[in-house]
Amino acid sequence: MRLTPIPKRELKNVGPAIWRAVDVMEKEFGAQLTHDSGHDGDNGEDATTWIFTFPRHADAQVAVAMNVRKLSMLMRGKTLDGRPFDGVASGLAKFEKRYTNPDKGVASSVLGSRAPYLNPSSTNPLWRVVPATGEISDLLRLYLNTGSATAPVEALAEDAVEPPAAPAPAEPPALDPKGLAGGQRAPVDAETFEALLERRSEVGQAGELLAVQDELSRLAGLGCAEPHRWVERVALVDVGRGYDIASTWPGHERFIEVKSTTSASGGLFITSNERRVLADLGERAWLYRVVLKADGTGEVVIRLQDPMRALPPEAFEPVVFQVGAGALSQAAGV
Repeated sequence: MRLTPIPKRELKNVGPAIWRAVDVMEKEFGAQLTHDSGHDGDNGEDATTWIFTFPRHADAQVAVAMNVRKLSMLMRGKTLDGRPFDGVASGLAKFEKRYTNPDKGVASSVLGSRAPYLNPSSTNPLWRVVPATGEISDLLRLYLNTGSATAPVEALAEDAVEPPAAPAPAEPPALDPKGLAGGQRAPVDAETFEALLERRSEVGQAGELLAVQDELSRLAGLGCAEPHRWVERVALVDVGRGYDIASTWPGHERFIEVKSTTSASGGLFITSNERRVLADLGERAWLYRVVLKADGTGEVVIRLQDPMRALPPEAFEPVVFQVGAGALSQAAGV
C-alpha cells in the first residue's frame, strides 16, 4: 500500500518562499502531498506541517512547515544514495537542528506511518534544514541523488556545519550455535543489544533503498515509461509480507527479498515466513544481496531468481528456535 496523495487545502499566512518551494517539489521532482498535520486533532492552523512524498525517488519524503516565516524543512540525515546530507549540502542550506530520538523533539505529525522515511535514529538523524536561498532545486537534487546538483565545492570543503558522520561500524561477528563469537563468549548489555538492532535496521533500510533504485533502473532499461508507478517498497507498511519490494510491471514482475550486510563474506538470515512466501511465488521470487560500504554507498551483488528452488535444503541451517508461551509456563510451573 502506497501513501495516498491528498488535495492541498487553502492556507492563510503562508510565506511566498514556502509556496515556491512546494511548486518546485511538485513540478520538478513529482512530489505529492501525503499528510497535512492541520487535519490532526492536536494540531491547529498555526502549527501546520505538510509532508511530501517523492514516488519517483523511492518514496523519499520532506516535511515543510507551512507558516509565514522562513522556509524550514525536515529532511532525512542521509541522501538517497547513503551520503551524509549535512556534509554534501552544507553550502546550500543551514542545518539548524538535529534529531535522533523518534519520541522527542519532533512533532507527532512527522512520525510513524505518516512519514516512515523521516523517522530519526542515532545512525540516521533527521535535520531541520533552512535553505540558503528560496531556490531549493539543487538542494533536492542532492537529497534525492538525481545526479545534477551544483553544490559549490569550496563551501562543501570549508564551510560544513558539522563533519561528515563517522564510518559505519562493521557487522558483528557471527555466532556459532552455542552463542560464541570466535570461541569466546561475548556478553552484551541491554544498551549494546539495542544499538545492534538499530544498526541492523539501518543497514536493512539502506539496502532496500539501493534495491529500489536498482529495480527502477531495470524497468527503465526494459522500456517502462514510468518505473516508479510499478515499484513499491512494501516493507515500509507490512513487515510480514515475506518480501521487501513488489515490482509489478506486467510481464516483468519481481517480488524481491533484500538481504543487506556490510561484508560480502557473511551468511544471511531468512525466516520461515520468507521461505514459505518465496517458495509460493516461484519464478517471480527474487533474493537480492546488497553489500554496503563504510561511506554509505553500496551495490546489489547477487540477484537470485526463485531462491527456494535454487538453494539446496542443506544450505539452510536452523539457528533460531521458537518456544511457545504454554510450554514456557508449564516448565516454570506457573
